[in-house]
Amino acid sequence: MILTPPPAGGQQILRHALARRWTSIVAGTVAGLVVGVAAAFAVPSSHSAAVSMTVTSPSPTPAPAVRASLSNTTDMVTEQGIAKSAAVLDVVAARLGNGVTAEELRSNVEVSGDTNGTIVKIEYVAPTRQQAVDAADAIANAYLTERTALVEQRADEMAAGVNEQIQALETELASLQPVVDEDGNTKDNPRAAEIRTELTKLAKDAEQLAPYHATAGRVITPAASSSDEVSPSKLRLILITTVVGVFAGLVLVLIRETRSRSLISSTQLADLTALPVWSAEEGVPEPWLAPTRMLAMAIDRDHWVDLIVDASDPQARDLHRVLSASLAETRVPAPRLIDINQPLASLLDEVRPSRHVLVAVRKGHDLKKLHHLLDELAIINREVNGMIYLGDQVAAPVSAPTAPAQAAEVIVPTDEAREQSSEAAQAEQAEKAEDEKVKEEKADSKKAVSKKAESKASSKKGKK
Repeated sequence: MILTPPPAGGQQILRHALARRWTSIVAGTVAGLVVGVAAAFAVPSSHSAAVSMTVTSPSPTPAPAVRASLSNTTDMVTEQGIAKSAAVLDVVAARLGNGVTAEELRSNVEVSGDTNGTIVKIEYVAPTRQQAVDAADAIANAYLTERTALVEQRADEMAAGVNEQIQALETELASLQPVVDEDGNTKDNPRAAEIRTELTKLAKDAEQLAPYHATAGRVITPAASSSDEVSPSKLRLILITTVVGVFAGLVLVLIRETRSRSLISSTQLADLTALPVWSAEEGVPEPWLAPTRMLAMAIDRDHWVDLIVDASDPQARDLHRVLSASLAETRVPAPRLIDINQPLASLLDEVRPSRHVLVAVRKGHDLKKLHHLLDELAIINREVNGMIYLGDQVAAPVSAPTAPAQAAEVIVPTDEAREQSSEAAQAEQAEKAEDEKVKEEKADSKKAVSKKAESKASSKKGKK
């Protein structure tokens, strides 16, 4: 491409950077994919099994006192404590055998459920599905047994308290004496009616405590019916590592782009300088003809233009020759060729007469030096009209260089060349005429001086 325009914004610069460093993204993606596949087969997988159970009380309408004490809903802190208690896990470890310990069971079991709900879920993770099912069922059975025992114990304690109250009230009722009114008639003691009411209520409480001796829960989904969740998922693991690889590739692109020390392409040159970049046209006899003519049209003809380039570059002379001819078409003076490798002070002195410059660089040019040069040119108020990208490799032209006169004939039109030659001839004739006039004036002045000297000498002789 002959012209690489400057970027329109940050998004375009980012796209260019990704296009330049696409190998880093591919490398990161492939590395993440390989790591994911290796991990999927190397990392041991685990299987899970879960048992769901309800711990709803069998009493349809428990009394408030019973509800507060035995709870018709679950308290997850309490349920987790029971399921992971030594009383439960020691029994399960002894039942499973094969060297399974209570500590191992505790680290692999998870108890969950909704607080103030009635469902408890016990999930167990093991190397195989069968081991997970056996352990989950064993823990669930031991949990229900322990929970039933605790509920029965609490129910017995509450029933004992109710029975004590009943016995005390019955004793008090038996000890009550009839009341005699003013007329001498015998009546029942008013306290007796209150005691009988309390006895009726306590009897109902005792009846509601009896069902708690049956069971404290029931399994609604056994472990064998639960879904088997394999962890880690091979597909998910590969996907995660691949995404991480892509991200690592993007980070690598950012690092390489910000730490780049040498020029790699014309697009990078345009992105870094925000200037149009001109490159040689491929597949034509004169590769710099089209870009230099476009440059000449874009340059103001009222100002001189300097070409800053590596003077030792094989293309420097050809570029300068074709650029000079193209500028001549627009009646712009030929640019001066300034060596970019000379000391900065000397370079700035050479560009002092001009207001416009063109900078030509090749792939591999030091970006730090280039930025320094552009900054110095901006400080001295020299406008850089564009950058010229000389190409990737330093190589001499395959064909023999064309003679300057022939190149001028090809590049400059014949009519304009004649006009320029006639103007130059007229200018030379005018200069010669002026020189002859000056010489004649000098000769006349010398003759006048000599005549004055002779007249003075003759006057002196006459006086003598």
